[in-house]
Amino acid sequence: MPVFPTIEGATPIDDASGLKLHIVTIEALYVAEAENIAKAVLKYLAGKPSRRSAAFKVDWITRLHKEMYGNVWTWAGQVRTSGNPNIGVPAYMIQEELRKMVDDLHYWDKTGMDLVEQAVRLHHRAVWIHPFPNGNGRWSRMLSDIWLKQHGKNLPIWPAEMNRESPIRLDYIRAVKEADRGNFEPLLELQRLYMP
Repeated sequence: MPVFPTIEGATPIDDASGLKLHIVTIEALYVAEAENIAKAVLKYLAGKPSRRSAAFKVDWITRLHKEMYGNVWTWAGQVRTSGNPNIGVPAYMIQEELRKMVDDLHYWDKTGMDLVEQAVRLHHRAVWIHPFPNGNGRWSRMLSDIWLKQHGKNLPIWPAEMNRESPIRLDYIRAVKEADRGNFEPLLELQRLYMP
């Protein structure tokens, strides 16, 4: 069974038994995941996604994770039933927190909150809940991007360095930790920095 090293702020891959493919290096895993994610990007971000195709309901947001990782991992789209107690909400709270996140998103939209702030708060909340064994960061950024695209906004172009150890990733991790404390400004600044 392969053992994959992790980078700062990434969820450790403690159990590779759910792999659908024969992969032995972290680089090969990243390539396989990127190929799978590219299909979801094409489906949801090549044009403006409809409210029907991207419903922003709990069943759809978990299905999105499966679309992003289902060719690589058997557990894709299935919320975790356990996990590191230091990462995310306890497993028994995941479904309720996802429902609250979706309700809050629709409330923010109705109140006229700035759309970029809505996307940043969605991104942060999804990461904070940490519903899946892995892939939560990329999934949460995809959720945020789909929300922006659905509302006719430009998408951030996150540097490739976000997915490996780099100063940009460290800035991102620090911004997420600030949002954990209720200060969304650093994450908003980063999002705006990478928006065209």
